[in-house]
Amino acid sequence: MATADVEMSAPPAASSPASKKRKNELDEIEVDLTLPEPPSKKAKRLLKKGKTLPVKPASDDEADDGLDVPKTKDGKEKKRSDYGIWIGNLPFTLTRVELFKWLVDCSGGTIKEENITRVNLPTNKERNKQIRQQNGEGGEQNRPQNKGFAYIDFDVEAAAIAAMALTETELEGRKVLIKNASSFEGRPQKEASAADGEDKDGTAATTPKNTSRKIYVGNLSFQVTEEDLRTQFEKCGEIDWVKVATFEDSGKCKGYGWVKFREPEAAEWAVKGFVKIKEEVETEDDFVDADDNEDGKQKKFQTRKWWVNRLHGRTLKIELAEDDQVRYKKRYKSGGAPNNKNDDKKRPERREGGAKKDNATFTKSAPERPKYGDSAVVSYKTGAAVKPEGKKITFD
Repeated sequence: MATADVEMSAPPAASSPASKKRKNELDEIEVDLTLPEPPSKKAKRLLKKGKTLPVKPASDDEADDGLDVPKTKDGKEKKRSDYGIWIGNLPFTLTRVELFKWLVDCSGGTIKEENITRVNLPTNKERNKQIRQQNGEGGEQNRPQNKGFAYIDFDVEAAAIAAMALTETELEGRKVLIKNASSFEGRPQKEASAADGEDKDGTAATTPKNTSRKIYVGNLSFQVTEEDLRTQFEKCGEIDWVKVATFEDSGKCKGYGWVKFREPEAAEWAVKGFVKIKEEVETEDDFVDADDNEDGKQKKFQTRKWWVNRLHGRTLKIELAEDDQVRYKKRYKSGGAPNNKNDDKKRPERREGGAKKDNATFTKSAPERPKYGDSAVVSYKTGAAVKPEGKKITFD
């Protein structure tokens, strides 16, 4: 009877966890976009303390300053004004309104408000973000900072010429630099111009082509072998030989070595620290049987970088080395004699038999060593008394 009660009570126990599950169905929330934005927690704290809320900027660059002149050109316009200027060395706290008024006031009536069609004063977004995080949203310390330059467009050429005449004029203690917006005089030349195949004057650059096929590899581990070095650089190209400097007693690597390739291009890739290789991309068709894959689709390949500048956890120092012929020419002259720096200096001839030579330059002869049989040698060998030389030694 007890077993029957257990069997009868089992089904309700199994159905009880299902009733405790949370419902996944959520009611839809209607949001009226016409209503004003609710205040944030920070705004509520300021209102509770009786403080005024900071004005939210209309854009990410800077707050709306109320100036009718646009910051950038209108999207409907196809072309900007031909009469524009660039102003540099501006105070970082200067605003568009202050710059606009300064141009109108300092021009002596030549520049009018309707002549200015655009004032673009880029702001430093990262710096402004740091200032807001440090000082909060409110306060005069959070004035947006600019990048120190601005672009201004005019509708007539006379206004642009009058603005350029104000160069070297002080503005809040700084002498501003004003020039034509399309003039790039004084701008440093790009270093990439030589890489593009042209010199600064526009002529074709004649860069010397690398002819070295040998590289020097430094910062190697003491456990590195020639086989490890060959495996490391075999992706760059075919290798002629590999040499690792080793200690004579232990045979371990000294920390450097050389690799010689068959082509100079392989040495250039090795010096860069990586080489671009093509690898086959595995697709679903590669795992299908050959009988099913009768279409014969072409295999896909992708190019990726294969790094060769690290070995055994150490960053290698890879440089181009001189070829054997170049080193031979530097070490030996055309005649085959060693090219030593001291060849030009004449060494003094040795004196033979102690005879004096007419030449004033002679070397000082070394003192002769005592021969066997002298008194000093005899006293040392036999222990006999040394013959006195007239020197008297007294002890206190």
